[in-house]
Amino acid sequence: MRRFMLMVMAALAMMPALVWDGARWTWRVARAVMGAPKPDVAEAVAEADAVEAPPTALTADEETGLAALALIAPFQGEEPDIRLPAHQEWYVRELNPAERLKLASRTPDRIGRHLRHEDTIPGLPVVPTAAQHGARILDLSLDIRDGVRPQDVEEANCDFALAVIQELLEDLDEKLAA
Repeated sequence: MRRFMLMVMAALAMMPALVWDGARWTWRVARAVMGAPKPDVAEAVAEADAVEAPPTALTADEETGLAALALIAPFQGEEPDIRLPAHQEWYVRELNPAERLKLASRTPDRIGRHLRHEDTIPGLPVVPTAAQHGARILDLSLDIRDGVRPQDVEEANCDFALAVIQELLEDLDEKLAA
């Protein structure tokens, strides 16, 4: 008896959904048979054209931000209209995926201000100036001229840092022993 009551209660709970689905199916069939009225799109298009404001010129920050976004996520087969200065382009290309996502989540105006050193975005590395970028390029070209690969320089820097840390630890051990 209890099982029968549960089945009746479940059937009653499903009734509104079944009635609603039936009404929706009936409405679709009736519209298909009688034909739905055709909307007047010409009037809606005319209203939309009247409401649209003429395009405004982009600010320098917005142009810079849009160019950076085009580097982060380019459209298939399209060349960016605006080119970034070399130091800004290098900066955007060197960002890791998490940093690119953080940059791309901002408005073009905000991205442009960040790249121009006016309003930095927290959590992103500092954008190098044109002079700093030029010095980096000069260092790399001198390393290439001297036959040193960038990987070798990085390994040498790591070895030097480890040697300094080891020396500091030895000095600390001597001070603690005394």
